[in-house]
Amino acid sequence: MRSSLLLAVSAALLLDLASAKSLVLKNNCAKPIQAGVLQNGQSSPTYYTIGTGSSQTASLASNWAGRTWARIDCDQSSEQSNNTQCGVPGTPNPASLAEFTFAGAGNQDFYDLSMVDGYNLAISIAPIGASQGSTKYQCGSPACSSLPTCPSDLAVRTTTGDLLACQSDCSHYNEAQYCCTGAYGSAATCNGGPYAPMIKSACPDAYSFAYDDSSSTYTCDTGTATGYTITWCP
Repeated sequence: MRSSLLLAVSAALLLDLASAKSLVLKNNCAKPIQAGVLQNGQSSPTYYTIGTGSSQTASLASNWAGRTWARIDCDQSSEQSNNTQCGVPGTPNPASLAEFTFAGAGNQDFYDLSMVDGYNLAISIAPIGASQGSTKYQCGSPACSSLPTCPSDLAVRTTTGDLLACQSDCSHYNEAQYCCTGAYGSAATCNGGPYAPMIKSACPDAYSFAYDDSSSTYTCDTGTATGYTITWCP
């Protein structure tokens, strides 16, 4: 009985490993980055310090859902203690996000670039082992290679004045018409605010506000893509 149980557990572990997906985290920036990978519903990311021109791989469950981001000037412990500079992204300290849902509806992987809260670094996603379909949204490679200019009122800066990130209208002003809440909680009533079109113009593949789905959501058959490469400063 015990040997049969061990064999069953081993087989299950091998199946999990065989069906795992990889996120290849690649740094093309001029400085080292600290990349964070956070599963939905959890609060503690896994961090990877990645030198310029290098990459690291996160192996994840085949049904994983979550997001990843990166920051510069966060590879030292003294820097990492500053939550605004190096913490989990949110409205006070946004970062460019790559978001994933593996094995979602219709046995599809869903993925996107999000700048709904704001952004900090240029970023791209490329499926591994899959070719683009009939449209760019089918196993395509969304990218934001050139960030828009950040208005001074949306800029998040260090104590010495260096630009850390740029907030969106929603994350800065927290008003319903920008955050697509309340009476503005639909695609018909919300456009994300005056800065959203500027983000969309510079980065047409990325979400610029909550209801930007039609030009920002990418899918790939979950059995085709073995993983995804996320490149910062592509």
